[in-house]
Amino acid sequence: MPAKGLAKAAGYNLYTNEGTNVPAAGQAMVKTGIAIRLPHNTYGRIVQQSSLVFKHRLMTNAGVIDADYRVEVNVVMANLGDQPYQVEKGDRLAQLIIAKIDRWELGEVAQLDVTTRGDQGFGSSDTTRDQRVKGQKARHSIEIYKISARAF
Repeated sequence: MPAKGLAKAAGYNLYTNEGTNVPAAGQAMVKTGIAIRLPHNTYGRIVQQSSLVFKHRLMTNAGVIDADYRVEVNVVMANLGDQPYQVEKGDRLAQLIIAKIDRWELGEVAQLDVTTRGDQGFGSSDTTRDQRVKGQKARHSIEIYKISARAF
């Protein structure tokens, strides 16, 4: 049964229903043994467990569950490592995040408005430079704690 690891966790932990081998530099479908019914105007997103990414280079692929999906939830595990990984029955393998969705009407237009980004695509924000937005007030505030190397 999916469960939150901590009270304020965004996702529900998903567990394996059977042992599966995820080959090195390959992928495998891992069964969870559950099916779910999501509320109208929501979807489920399957995301990786950070500890599996960090320790074993295991990622998840293909992670959207529509509200009308009623069959077993399976997780596509991708092994980016050079060693096979054995998933055992009952292992925690991914997280399920349930999110609200808005329904938008799509419409075709002759052209889009121009932004400061212009026609620049991937990498255009150049995150190595200071990119502070000037002249706009924040609507919400977020507390950020900077951790220095000394904190470790």
